[in-house]
Amino acid sequence: MVKRKTFIDFLETKFDGEKLGEIIAKFDIFFEQLVETNSQINLFSRQTNPEDLWTIHFLDCLLILETGIDLSGKKICDFGTGGGLPGIPLAIIYPESRIFMLDSKQKKLSAIEKICAKIGLQNCATIHSRIEDISAKYNAFFDCLTCRSVKILPEFVNPMQKIVKKDGKLILYKSVILDDTELFANKKITDVSRNEIGKRVIIEIL
Repeated sequence: MVKRKTFIDFLETKFDGEKLGEIIAKFDIFFEQLVETNSQINLFSRQTNPEDLWTIHFLDCLLILETGIDLSGKKICDFGTGGGLPGIPLAIIYPESRIFMLDSKQKKLSAIEKICAKIGLQNCATIHSRIEDISAKYNAFFDCLTCRSVKILPEFVNPMQKIVKKDGKLILYKSVILDDTELFANKKITDVSRNEIGKRVIIEIL
């Protein structure tokens, strides 16, 4: 599998030894479970060639490692997690962090809970809610919020900022269309584009 090798080549620039082996093993399980589960519940586009998961999803989720952002030991809310992306990849890479995957579709959350159990992840939880309706118990609860492949609507901005600590940040995964990021004043844009994926940027809302 060429695309799996591309992904592993990327991992080898960041990790080595036993940790690298553990990470690869977990991503292999994630891949198998994601493909199997997708035949029943739509966690990623069924038009996607499964081999492409290694680059357009797994590698894309880990491009944050190219930015210098350190998510180790953080409480992270993955808003609009869908198929657990980037939540599950981040949970694999940062086992000492706590990942809360937020989505409005319970079927998807139930599926990714089972996938996390298969992988053996102990640092994941799910939140069934729309961002606008998220419980007040999460106010200033998270160190950061990640969001990938979700268009940010004006009504999302206040709830997103409210659940992140005062010194925390929002992290947006984007490609070409950045118009929704104009909703935020202070931001840092890091270009993490790669030939295997295309145009990609990570945007930190400070």
